[in-house]
Amino acid sequence: MKNILIVDDQTLNQTILEAYINQYCEQHGETIHIQTANDGIEAVALCQEESFDLIFMDILMPNMNGIEATKRISSIQPNAIIVIVSTQGDEENQIQALRNGAKDYFVKPIQPDVFKRRLHLYINMMNNDKHAPTAKQSINSFCNEIFCYKTTYLIENEEDLAQLWESMLSMIKDNVRTNFLSDLIRFMYQLGQVMLLRKVQPQIIMEENEEHYFFSITNIHIIPQAKITQLIENYLHNADYKLSPNILSFQVTKEYAPILTPIVQKTITEEQIVQSVQAQPQIQTEVSYQKQAETLQIFDFMESEDLTSLELKLNELATQFMWMGSNELNGDDVDQINSAFDRTSSILMLYSQTQTLGIAIRDLTSIIQKDEKIFIEMASQMSALCKSFNNDLIIWFRSVFYEGAPSVHFMDASIISNIQMVQSFLSPPEEINLDDGDGFEFF
Repeated sequence: MKNILIVDDQTLNQTILEAYINQYCEQHGETIHIQTANDGIEAVALCQEESFDLIFMDILMPNMNGIEATKRISSIQPNAIIVIVSTQGDEENQIQALRNGAKDYFVKPIQPDVFKRRLHLYINMMNNDKHAPTAKQSINSFCNEIFCYKTTYLIENEEDLAQLWESMLSMIKDNVRTNFLSDLIRFMYQLGQVMLLRKVQPQIIMEENEEHYFFSITNIHIIPQAKITQLIENYLHNADYKLSPNILSFQVTKEYAPILTPIVQKTITEEQIVQSVQAQPQIQTEVSYQKQAETLQIFDFMESEDLTSLELKLNELATQFMWMGSNELNGDDVDQINSAFDRTSSILMLYSQTQTLGIAIRDLTSIIQKDEKIFIEMASQMSALCKSFNNDLIIWFRSVFYEGAPSVHFMDASIISNIQMVQSFLSPPEEINLDDGDGFEFF
């Protein structure tokens, strides 16, 4: 049974949300237990006593507001899905709540159809949460000192890959903010596609300890080890990995991102170590290291209001594309996506530094509007690609304006390439043979 908490100081608002949830449960045969709290203090106290799967949180409440409550509950129950319910025009508080652990937000007044569809998405996310206790024996090739749980994805079809993608993206958003991890997840996704084409069902296992995440892919024997090594060197710079005959493991250092205030032209020097294959004894390989110094800057050319609005729209698109991967789209969904794209492109085109991205997104919006029917029909096939594109935008946004980037344009090529791939789905060119000559197609 799923446990839901509604936090609002207005009894009427609690009653409305509870009625929508009960209607959904009757329609879908779900069993859900609902509790209510009148302010943030009550909500935090309840969360200290029992676990909740889903929490709807008002922002403006007496005693303790929703932002502070979200921050405290996230530290107590990091796996709870917290959804902010706020008033129109309260974008700054919405952003603060998202930064403090909220996964999504609604704007009052809430439309019942929209609410029920989002609720369906949240319940799917809960059902896909496969954390479970297991033995301490690790799968990864790096170490046995791991926490007493691991997440295992048995990849049997494209739908399983989509679930993997959604779950991993959620982890990036909530815990880790590195460009490399995004690239690694995309790499595993595409490697999984290659293995499925060869009638092999891989398992992807995520483990962790206090300092690292470990990602392992099984049944890797179907792909020549030399090819795997080549692909990693080409597409995953700075990868820390180990390759054995049947398992490929990656180690990623945890980097929890604090809430940052933009600093004008701040210079940061980072030391990065690139490690090639560390093989098992029967594999003859050498380990090499390379140091690379990179100067990063945090830029402040965008107005504060536009910065806030842009971040909000990117989070809105993330939710839309998550929905797109697990449900059928309709015209209203496409209108919401186009509206978010329109606002995003218009903001980016205001500034000379981001006009290139703005124009590319504007052109994509025009094609989606023109070929709306095709977009709806191919939504399930394009969902992972759209999520990848939007995830790149989010990483670009945080790097440029909050965490540091080598330049404003450092991800232009990747983002525009993903846009062009979406466009190619909607207006497919003549078929081109992409085989690289040895029977292995990738990227």
